[in-house]
Amino acid sequence: MSDNLIDNGVTMPTDNFDVDANRSLLMKCLSRFTQQWNIYSKIYYYYCGFTDTNSKMSFSSEGVFDDGIFDNFIDGEGIGNYNSVNDRFHGRVNTNFIKRLIQEEVSYSVGNPITYTSIAGDTKIIQALKDGVIHFKADHETKLAMNMLLYSTAYELYYIDSTPRFCAKVISPRHGFAYMDNAGNVIFFLHAFRQKFDPKLYIDVYTQNEIIHCDSVFTVISRQPHCFGQVPIGIAQCSEEGWLDSIYHDVKSLQDAFETNVSDISSEITDNLRNAYLHINNFDIKDEDLKNMKKNGIIATKGDNISAQFLVKNINDTFIQNTLSTLEDKIFYITAHINPTEKLPSNTSSLAIKARMMGLETKCKLNQSALTNCIRSRIQMLFIYLNSLKSTDYDYLDIKTKFVPNLPSDDLMVATMAGLLNGKVSNETMNAQLSFIDDPLNEAKKMKAQNKADSVGNALLNPPTDTPPSEPMSNMDMSNAPTKMPNMNMSKIA
Repeated sequence: MSDNLIDNGVTMPTDNFDVDANRSLLMKCLSRFTQQWNIYSKIYYYYCGFTDTNSKMSFSSEGVFDDGIFDNFIDGEGIGNYNSVNDRFHGRVNTNFIKRLIQEEVSYSVGNPITYTSIAGDTKIIQALKDGVIHFKADHETKLAMNMLLYSTAYELYYIDSTPRFCAKVISPRHGFAYMDNAGNVIFFLHAFRQKFDPKLYIDVYTQNEIIHCDSVFTVISRQPHCFGQVPIGIAQCSEEGWLDSIYHDVKSLQDAFETNVSDISSEITDNLRNAYLHINNFDIKDEDLKNMKKNGIIATKGDNISAQFLVKNINDTFIQNTLSTLEDKIFYITAHINPTEKLPSNTSSLAIKARMMGLETKCKLNQSALTNCIRSRIQMLFIYLNSLKSTDYDYLDIKTKFVPNLPSDDLMVATMAGLLNGKVSNETMNAQLSFIDDPLNEAKKMKAQNKADSVGNALLNPPTDTPPSEPMSNMDMSNAPTKMPNMNMSKIA
């Protein structure tokens, strides 16, 4: 009935949240959450490819707040806004730009591992951070970024499992609601969910010191304390405008227009009687004959002076292509993405490519800033748990988060710059600029160990010689040396 969150070995706060006194506020929050759920669910369906032009969604109350998409809608075949007309073929083409654009931004923003450094240079705090989150799933950051870009808001719920280990769970706005004060502080958080094969709705209320397990009308089922001393939730939000500032809202109408146009052209090509009409002269055709003609593709006639020919519709393919190209270009322009079908310029240097991707890179930096706020909350909750469990004094403000964009980078240029800055910038700082190094601190340790091993190896391969060094003249015994040099007759020698 709950997520079975357990806190072991830590001190628990004791103040309780009065559900009865706050029931009216809780019901208002649930009502607002339900209203927003309808919007967020439509966004989710667009991401899955079910759009207004090709499907009509009929929500069922039994599936509300579930994750399984097929429990949440009934796809009416051919009864969407894009209707079948007069029994003619009306193919529906799906062009899911929204999913492609979101996945591209997620890949660019968090495609590479996040790097953590200590402002104070404390290696122990970095190691404690890595050990605390090493058991997280490899795609955890990807899920967080995907939900944030899809809905413009994503939540991260923190808890201690039965191991006990610090854990985090990504919660979408379709399953969570944060009630905040005017300063942006979270007062409590609602997590609405259903168990498998259980139609009942359950709501967990997270406060600053406990988890209250309730039913759909906030009747308390059980209470469970936690160790964090504040609401264990992190928020990743692109902007205050919420879903109005999202890829879905920016390109929905353009994608609908593109799908409609492509579907119309597809239907024109597929249906023989869409782009041409059959003209038959001096022959009376019955309704049954029309069905057989369409099924068999032939017609048999009797009589004289009977003729049949197609009246072909002239379609301006240039106009159609220009319309589709304009819609496609606007989608990529508005979202600051690069159209992969666009021809590359003649200048393909690294600076030219980087300038071409500047818009997307700037947008990814904004995404990373929003994710940093949530990651900072994660580190804060982790250190609260570790400080309480191990009596340490870790400060989350000492951690600096660095994202390495998954964009083409010129490592040769960075390496050249590092050589020019040798002695002026630390090796750790320069290593952090290289795209293939995701942990500069660990890389410095490896380099130090490698230099030490090379030094030992050189000493073994080139041992010192046994020849004693020459003795300085000042230390030589000059007692037996002649006091006067003999006179030599140079002429006799000659």
